[in-house]
Amino acid sequence: MADLFADPQVPRRSMTAAEIGRRFQEAEARFDDMAEAAFEHQREWSPTYRRFAAGHKWSDWTTAPFLPVEAFKWPGIIDSKSQRPEVVFSSSGTGGKQSRHPVIDLSIYERSVVAHFEEVFGGGAFRIAAHLPTYRRSGETSSLLHMVDLLMRRSGTPESGSALDEAEFDEILCRKGNEDAPVMVFGTAFGLLDMVEKRSWRLPPTAVVVETGGMKTYRRNIARRDLHERLAEGFGITRDRVMSEYGMCELLSQCYTRGGEIYYPPSWMRFRVVDVEDPDREVEGGYTGLLALFDLANLHSVSAILTSDLAIQRSGGFELVGRADAAEIRGCNFLVQPDQ
Repeated sequence: MADLFADPQVPRRSMTAAEIGRRFQEAEARFDDMAEAAFEHQREWSPTYRRFAAGHKWSDWTTAPFLPVEAFKWPGIIDSKSQRPEVVFSSSGTGGKQSRHPVIDLSIYERSVVAHFEEVFGGGAFRIAAHLPTYRRSGETSSLLHMVDLLMRRSGTPESGSALDEAEFDEILCRKGNEDAPVMVFGTAFGLLDMVEKRSWRLPPTAVVVETGGMKTYRRNIARRDLHERLAEGFGITRDRVMSEYGMCELLSQCYTRGGEIYYPPSWMRFRVVDVEDPDREVEGGYTGLLALFDLANLHSVSAILTSDLAIQRSGGFELVGRADAAEIRGCNFLVQPDQ
């Protein structure tokens, strides 16, 4: 792997955002160096982050000021007078004001999506059957839709498609063509659960079901282990063929489980599980806290994000265990009303 810092005489400050954007996938050995340069870039170009991180002295990525994800609901994530986004991803908007993520360089997002997908699932072609009817009908600019459409173009066979209902889903599975390609079902957690509760399906044993964990609009509670068992039974596959994807419009990289409940990030992302009342303090493995993420793919917005997801650090990854009320998270108060 090429070393971005092969010459020790080259100071870190000479690294540009453009260089990080081209080579963020090579961050495994030099993550802290890239993270520091990204932090300085974002403190300059994000009015919200500049205000949040004012006076901060950098040590390493773990000491970064992690911006509460609620900040993406307000203007000021980027300097809109100097930077023009290629696209603005929006959240589903359930439960109040939508989050909006201006994406300056869409190619970084797309490289992040494809590279980690291929690392987890391999580079072969899949017959992708996507079931995201709520997102399709809403007409919103969804990062999830963009991701699935991109994967169908880059890793899908010509028979791949997106279904609005069970009849269209059946039609995708039955299309004549590359019948040797493994089937991949992609959909929100409860959307897929609704499907298998209406009827049983019999996918090939090599099929993979990927649920995105989109549970926000449903007043139902179910443990992820139980969800995966019901999806496996309903689709006629083994439990280890059901996986989860963790993503959000505020995050340009994704994490995947590997046949269990533990999510693993790509090499250009790091995570911490921190105390809800004191996000500067990391909690020990096995204990519940808030999930904090540092994503180099968020180069042109904010990399250090404090989510509202409760998690437990386990075996080099994290397990999601619920959601925290934003009012409980210290640091949210400063951004309730942004600068006018």
